[in-house]
Amino acid sequence: MQTPTLAADGSSADDRPPSVRIDLDDPNDRWRYRCPNGHAGTSWSPTNGHIYCYGCRRQMDAGEAVTPEHYELLDTKSGETIPWSAVELDD
Repeated sequence: MQTPTLAADGSSADDRPPSVRIDLDDPNDRWRYRCPNGHAGTSWSPTNGHIYCYGCRRQMDAGEAVTPEHYELLDTKSGETIPWSAVELDD
């Protein structure tokens, strides 16, 4: 009998992705990590367990169907998204 494969959702310490440290004072880090819609790091800020993107807010105010609150960041170097729970910030 074959053992079923379990899907990992990252919510457990055993299956979460490796942490990514972002230095908010480093311009290279701020430009590398973006909101999932691609707005540069100077456009988003951490707040209440997620990121808030001012670029997305401007789009929403202009009538586009976007939300300014995100629970992941886009790593432009790797092209992967990083869950907010795996992000560590240095200020």
